[in-house]
Amino acid sequence: MLKTLVNQSQRWDNIVYQHATMQAVKTALQQLRPILVIDVYAHLLFRLIFAPDNFIGRMVDNYPPITKVISNHMRIGLTFLDAAIVMIFVIALTQHYLTTKGITNTSLPILTNFIAIYLLLVGKNQIPTYNTTQYLLMSVTVLFSVTTYCWFQKKWVNPDTSPYAYRYLVWAVLIILMSWLLRQLIAIPHFQTTISALLSKTFFTTFWGLLAVSILSPLLFVFGFALPSELTDDQTTLNTVIANLDAVLSTGHKVLPYPENLYSTYGAFTLFGGIGNTLAISLLLLFATSRKHQKLGLITWFPSLFDDNTLLLAGVPLFLRPLMLVPMLLVSVISQLIGYVAIATHFIQPVVYPTPMNIPNLLLPTIASTTPIRSTLVTVAVVILSIVIYRPFVHRLTEGVSYEK
Repeated sequence: MLKTLVNQSQRWDNIVYQHATMQAVKTALQQLRPILVIDVYAHLLFRLIFAPDNFIGRMVDNYPPITKVISNHMRIGLTFLDAAIVMIFVIALTQHYLTTKGITNTSLPILTNFIAIYLLLVGKNQIPTYNTTQYLLMSVTVLFSVTTYCWFQKKWVNPDTSPYAYRYLVWAVLIILMSWLLRQLIAIPHFQTTISALLSKTFFTTFWGLLAVSILSPLLFVFGFALPSELTDDQTTLNTVIANLDAVLSTGHKVLPYPENLYSTYGAFTLFGGIGNTLAISLLLLFATSRKHQKLGLITWFPSLFDDNTLLLAGVPLFLRPLMLVPMLLVSVISQLIGYVAIATHFIQPVVYPTPMNIPNLLLPTIASTTPIRSTLVTVAVVILSIVIYRPFVHRLTEGVSYEK
C-alpha cells in the first residue's frame, strides 16, 4: 500500500515539476537558498538570545537582560531581511522564466514585478511585513506578469523596439495597478483573523473538526498559503484551550470541558519541526546517499528542532510538491489520531498549561501535561512513526542524485 502511494506520488510529482513554470519556481527557490539560510538562522538567533522572551534567558539564571532598543532594532532589521528574501525570489523567478523563453532584456519585467509584489504585500503606513510562506501568491502574480509580457513580445515582434517602449510601459502600469487592486481584495491579515476566530469554535474539539485541521493545514502549507499562528505554533489563545486551563486551576483534570482540542492533539503531536512533523524529513536527509541532500539536512535540522521548516519548504522544496504532500498528510492525520486516542482512553492527560515562548514543540507533551512520562512515550512513538512514513518518500526524492558523492 505504501509503495503504491510512493509510486503514485512520484508520478504526480513528475507531472507537476516537468512543467516549465514549476521548473522556474524550483530554480528561483534554489537561488534563494543561501540568503534564506542567513534569514532563518538570524531569526532563530533572535528568538534564542535577543528577543525579550528569549529561550536562553528562560533556561539560564542571571542571564543579562536585553534592552528594548536592541530588540526593536533587531526586529526591524529582520523584517527588512524578510523583505529582501521575497524580492530576491521575485527577481530570480522573473529572470529564469523569461530567459527560458529567449528574452534577454529583463530589466523592465524585473522592475515591474518588484514594485507589484511590494504593493501586493505591504501594509498601509507600516514597515513592510512579509511572510515568506506566501509563495503561492507571489508565484501566481509573477508568472501571470511574465506570461503576459511574453505575449506582448510575440504580438509585436520588432528587433528595433526599445524594451522601454510605450507599449511595454503600458503593460508595466497595468500589472502594477492589478497588484495594487488585488492587495485591496485579498486582505491577508483579515483572512488569518477570520480563520483564528473560526478555530475557536467547539467544532474543532470534535474528532471530525480535528481531522479536518490535520488535513487542511498541510495542504495550505504546501500550497504556499500564509497560516495563522493557531495552525503553526500557538493554540493557547483559543477559547476552548483557555476554558480547559480555567477548569484545571479550579477543579483539576477530572472536569475538563474540552480534553481533545487543537492544543492537546494537533499542537502537541503534529508540529514537531513544523506542520506535518517535518523534523523527520531533516533527520532522514542527514543520512541521504547524496552529499547535496546531506548538506540540506545539516542546515535544516537545527531550525526544524525549533519548529521552523522554512528551509525545507524552499530547499527540498516542499512547495507544491506532491511527493512530499502525501506523507505530510499521512503523518499529520495519524499523529493527531494517536494523540486523540491516547487522551480519549486516558492513557495520557491532555496538555493544558501554556509553555514558555520558543520552547521546541517536541517538548510540549512532556512539560505541559500532568503525565509527563506517558506523554513522552507517545511523543517518541509519533516521531518514530513519522520517520517510518517519510522514509520511502524521502528515499525516492534523493535517489535521483545518489551519484553525487
